Amino acid sequence: MRQLKIQVGVYIGEHIEVFYDTPSQKDAVSVLETPLALDSRQGIKFAERFSKENYSKEAILAFCEERIKEKQRQANLEKIKDSLIADAQQQISESLIPYLIDKYGKSFSEDELRGMLSSLKFEIIRNDKNTDKDTDPGTNKKTSKDTSDTTSTKYTLNGSPRLNTNKLAYAIVKLYLEQHPGISYNELEQIFPPQLQGSPGTIRTLKYIQERQYKGRRFFDRPDEILVCGDSVTFAVSTQWSKNNINNIIDVAKKLGYKISATNSVMQQLEDAATKEDDIVHCFLKRNADAHGIFHISSQTLVVQKGSIVNPNHLPNTAGKKKETREAQLIKYTKLVDGKNIVTTDIEFKSPSGAALFCVGGSSNGWSEWKDSEHNKLSKYRK
Repeated sequence: MRQLKIQVGVYIGEHIEVFYDTPSQKDAVSVLETPLALDSRQGIKFAERFSKENYSKEAILAFCEERIKEKQRQANLEKIKDSLIADAQQQISESLIPYLIDKYGKSFSEDELRGMLSSLKFEIIRNDKNTDKDTDPGTNKKTSKDTSDTTSTKYTLNGSPRLNTNKLAYAIVKLYLEQHPGISYNELEQIFPPQLQGSPGTIRTLKYIQERQYKGRRFFDRPDEILVCGDSVTFAVSTQWSKNNINNIIDVAKKLGYKISATNSVMQQLEDAATKEDDIVHCFLKRNADAHGIFHISSQTLVVQKGSIVNPNHLPNTAGKKKETREAQLIKYTKLVDGKNIVTTDIEFKSPSGAALFCVGGSSNGWSEWKDSEHNKLSKYRK
């Protein structure tokens, strides 16, 4: 190009590419590249600028100058991207704090929210396949359909802890097997046929996995993950689940009567926690004890918390079955330290009165004995 003293050059081969050169540049720069395809957005732009009807040297030079500026902007964005990747944990955490305080500040302190974030690991991974050459400059919109998967959605099965797609599928099959211990492998495969997952199959025998050389990949086939049917056939559940096929097995599970809920962000967890916080009352009991508890308004149950001090003795009115039950509870849940009977684990009671009997040493009206943080009797929250 420099020998011919031209600023704009066009390459036409397996693709079309436009180069722009000026004395201030070390080498000619590619400002436009497009595949030889009918639906290429960049190809349309090339045709618009180089068609006989629209051709203008000034317009092409202006286009090239604009593309040089755009490339510089993209290079700056790359620097920002590299910075985010290098320090994802700090930058994401700090950017989330103002939002979390605004949305959840009534339920949680800033220290609690920061503590929650510190228990999470944030990681940014490049997804450069979404910024290919056939993309509108200055946007993230691809000209072809985006088929990238999402991993943010989590699920609960019958109130279980949150599970990703793989673990959910495994949990569904395992639960059904536990409920039907005598079922044969062939019968189980009728419930969870291969097509729910795809080519690897929903469940496969260990023999099949070994023959296909899938061992250690594609299936939950570690010793503690392998399942056994009623006819002694050992098998494993596929790990190959994503947003594209997980609904297949979810539909089966729902027909079986299983309750499955989906959440898709840390924010959902916080909303759940905020709802839970509205349902609980922190309380204490002082008679013959120094106990702390959590009362659940919805279930009317009370949890005596670990570290509470309870009466090591029984009151005179405690006899018979009540005394036997309390003696067993003291042995199981408390430990004598420096003359104090310390609760070693959280204990749930069906009512405040049951919790009070355990702490005080005899029959007590728990609705009066337990007080909230403002010294109100728990009867205030009684349904």
